[in-house]
This record gives sequence, structure tokens and C-alpha cells, in this order.
Amino acid sequence: MKIQLLILSILFVFSSSLFADHDGLIDQLVASKSTIDRHAEMVSESIKQNRPLTGAELEDINEATKQRLILRNEAYDFFTKSYYLVKNKINKDYTIEDSELKEMILALSVAVTLYDTTLYAFYKFHDSPKLRRLLNEKDSAYRREGNTFEKSIQGIFSFKNSVYLQRAFKIHQRFYIEEGRLNDEDSVAKANGIIEASYIYNKLETRNSKGIVQDFFLIMATRIKIDIQSQSDFFNHLANSVLYNGSRLFGNIVGRIQKRRGILYKDPKFLSRVTNKLKSMDILLEKTPFRLTDNFIPGFWGHAAIYIGSQEELEELGIWDHELVQQYTKEISKGRLIVEALRDKVQMNSLEHFSDIDDFAVLRMRVEFTNEEKAEHILRALSHVGKKYDFSFDVETGDTIVCSELHYRTFINIHFNTTTYLGRSTISVDQVAEQGKTGMPFEPVMMYLNGKEVDEETMQQTFDAVLEPLQNRLPMVEKVEAA
Repeated sequence: MKIQLLILSILFVFSSSLFADHDGLIDQLVASKSTIDRHAEMVSESIKQNRPLTGAELEDINEATKQRLILRNEAYDFFTKSYYLVKNKINKDYTIEDSELKEMILALSVAVTLYDTTLYAFYKFHDSPKLRRLLNEKDSAYRREGNTFEKSIQGIFSFKNSVYLQRAFKIHQRFYIEEGRLNDEDSVAKANGIIEASYIYNKLETRNSKGIVQDFFLIMATRIKIDIQSQSDFFNHLANSVLYNGSRLFGNIVGRIQKRRGILYKDPKFLSRVTNKLKSMDILLEKTPFRLTDNFIPGFWGHAAIYIGSQEELEELGIWDHELVQQYTKEISKGRLIVEALRDKVQMNSLEHFSDIDDFAVLRMRVEFTNEEKAEHILRALSHVGKKYDFSFDVETGDTIVCSELHYRTFINIHFNTTTYLGRSTISVDQVAEQGKTGMPFEPVMMYLNGKEVDEETMQQTFDAVLEPLQNRLPMVEKVEAA
């Protein structure tokens, strides 16, 4: 008796867990449709306004896509356990146990909901080249491989999946609808309501050879459309690659040409002053007029980086044990506390490495971040470490990034100005530095010009001046240099 009660208890717990997983998956899949609508509208508005997606919008789309992929995998795991029931043809003598029928109906309700919501995403997203590119692009910050959206759609428009669905529908029709088995179980009735309300159920209602042939040609036509769009995306990618690789070749050649070392290079007084001044999530700006690349960068400032903070600061913020921070403990222990995008990749470097410069500034938020906000920003900056340099200079690209884009994608709630160039939106270092001007969210807390520190009283005025056009900035710069 005790053993029977134990078995019943285990079955009840397992069954309750199964229903909870089932209901949770259904609710999340259905809720994802509103997210799909929101993102489609978001992209449509950015196109209408002829502007790039903001850092916050890109974060929203990418984070939701990451969660959608996790949800998709959970749904696959749920219903693929029942594949054994539909792998063979459903003949007249086919039999099924009540427990198996229940399992299959629950699995089928998840499968049709995933199918419907993926199909919904296809109709909303697939005719938008911008959205297709965003969703198909690899992005290591969100652990997303390339072409994940395309693969998801192609998986749905699979003849094999169509056959499996039709076999499952046939079992559902014969044993649940016609024979009335399990009609007294609320959980099965609820799953049945989901199945009968689904788009794919009503689309595949005809269970004869003619219906299967029609489905086959519908699937093939859709796959051809996907393939044509993929080829179009490929040729666009190819054209971008030519520009990317040409810019990369030029940048790597020019980037090696340096006349001398920076005035502040390894200067002990400078290093000590800055080390004592820096706080986590400060923005570091620099100029290197002795490098040939500096002549090709628009504006005054030539490079920007982010100081994430010391181990003590990260411990105080409660993120030292975070898995992302733990990946870089070796770098942090060596004093590599600066995240920056250089020509080879986004990396972590020390202040000493960064100090090969003539001009320097530190920007800090005028209204200080809360600890929670600061932690979020640090983790966001670290998530981009290892990405390749973006020689196409496009703020919307995922797995490639330049120094100014690093700030665009980290300080996502800051409104940065951008410039349209060759059909893409770019952001210069000066457009990052603008955030430190009078009345803007950041303020300069330290500044050096031509190796000399600018005093605190004139710092804001001087910082504003260097961002002016060349003819307007010269008097102020000459005054500081003469001091």
C-alpha cells in the first residue's frame, strides 16, 4: 500500500510539473507575439525617421531574441520527446495508451503554438531586410550564432515536420475527438482548445494525400522565397564585406605608422594622478596626433574607452562572482581595467598601455549611476570583449564594433548623435565626447592637453572648446598650451 501511494505521489508530482511546464511554455510563446509586434513597429519607425536603432532598442531586440531562442529550445525539448508516437504511419490498427495520448496532445499543443508564433514572426520580420540582418547576425554578447532566425524558419517550413504534424493531428482526431478518450481531463481539454484554435491545425485540417501534396508545394514555395531573400542578403553581405575588408586593409597599414611615443607615455605622475581619480564606468578619451590614423579621424578626439573598475569596486557592486566577470579575473588581476576596441579586437588593457597619448580626458556621469545601474553597464561593456573591430563603422552591427560603437552599445539610455555615411549610421569619437559638454549627461573630471593638465576651473570651458570647429578651438587650446 505504501509503495502504491509512493508511486502515485511520484506520478502526481511529475504530472504537475509537466502541466506547469506546458502552461508556462504556452503562455510565454503566446506573449512573444506582442514582443514581435513591438519590435516590428520599432524597426519600422526607425526606417521612417531615417535613423539607426538606438542602443536601448538594439538591446531590447537582441535580449528578446536571446530569450526567444531559449524558449524555442525548451519547446523543442518538450514535444520532441513524443516523436516516437508519430515516426511511423498511423494505420487502421494503430493503438495508443491513454498516458501516451495525453502526452501527445500536450506536446502537440506546444508544437502548434511554436509553429504559429514562428510563422507570425516570419510574416512580421521576413520582408524587412533590416530586421532579417539583425536577427540573423551572429552576436557573441547574446551567445547567438549566425543565421539562427533563418534556421528557425526553415525548420518550420520542413516537409518532415508537416508529415509529423499531420500524423499527430490524425491521432488527436481519431482517439480524442471521435472516441472521446480523456474528455474528462481538464488539462487535456485545455490543450485541445489550444490545438483547435491554432492556425496550423485549421490549415492542415484536410488529412488526405491531396492535402499533403498541397502542403508540399506550399512549403517548397515558401522555402524558395526564403532562399531568394537569403541570396539577396548574401549579396548585400558580400558588398559590405568588400568595403569592410578594404577599410581593414587600409586601417592596418596606416595604423602601424607612428612618428614617436606620446608625451604622457608611462609618465609616473600622470599614471598616479589618473589611477587615484578614476571610478568605474568613467569614459576615457585620448588624442594621438603622432599617429597617421589620427589624420583620418573626424573631429578632435581620436579614441574612447571605458574604465570598468578594480576588483574592490566590482566586489562592492556585488558582481565579482558573476560568470562574465569571472572570465576576466586574470586580466583584472594584472590591472587591465580598461575596455577598448582596437584594430584587432575589443580587449582589456592597463592604463599604462593606454597612456601612449598627448591629450586625455575623463568623463563621468553628472548624476551618478546607482550601484545596480553601474553593475548593468559594466556587464554590458564586458559582454563585447573579444568582438572584432568594425571596419564598416556601422552602429547596428552585432559581432563587430569600434571604440565609439562600444559606448553606443554600453550606455544604451544615452541619446548619441550619429552620421549617415555610405548608407550606414556611424558614430565618431567626438559624438561620444559631446556627452561631456555643458548641460549634457556627462562632465569632464580630468583633462590633459599636449601633456599638460587643465585646471579644474577652466576644464569644462576648455573641453567644450576642443569640440568646436578648428578655427574656433585654436585660441583656447593655444592658451592652455602656453600656461
